[in-house]
Amino acid sequence: MNVKKWIITHYPTIKITDTVGDALRKMREYACDYCIVLDEDEKFEGVLYKSSIRDSELDEPVDNYVTFPDFYVVEDSNVEEAALMLIENRDQILPVVNNNAEVVGVLTVQEVLEAFTELSAMDEPGTRIILELPDKPGELKRVIDVLANNKMNILSILTLKDEVKRQVSIKVQCEDPEIIANLLEIYEINYISIIEEEGF
Repeated sequence: MNVKKWIITHYPTIKITDTVGDALRKMREYACDYCIVLDEDEKFEGVLYKSSIRDSELDEPVDNYVTFPDFYVVEDSNVEEAALMLIENRDQILPVVNNNAEVVGVLTVQEVLEAFTELSAMDEPGTRIILELPDKPGELKRVIDVLANNKMNILSILTLKDEVKRQVSIKVQCEDPEIIANLLEIYEINYISIIEEEGF
């Protein structure tokens, strides 16, 4: 899923020619520990973190303290890629730029968690089925076909490899776990758990 849906578009920016004092005022205004730094043409120059200017004079220019991140994403990147970059980078934020190197927003761990909450359909009412299937072609399709043929609308599918098997989480638009349990038993599909979720 595209990162555009979850980026923060209200964030602090400063120019590369601004001072440490300017940066600290922006950080206070936005209640955060960073500023996105732009060059004179409004292009992405880097990130300034509060921790890097802690011992600086207020009238010092920020250009000596700006770091260009090892990782950033473009606006048509997917959120899974952004999550991987945040894990690898271990930083607070991930700038998001367009094809002209203009910053269109930022992502933090919070936004990525919100994205995965939506991707897993935690925000919708329904029932989550946890299965353990052999990790081979056709196993998941069989389960999906059973659900579809019985008019169960699938809201989300997540999988996780576990040695030679694969754990599968399927959320369906049905608020009666007993109906699903009976259906799976008829088709001899073993499940680990079936849990009703209210959504939020």
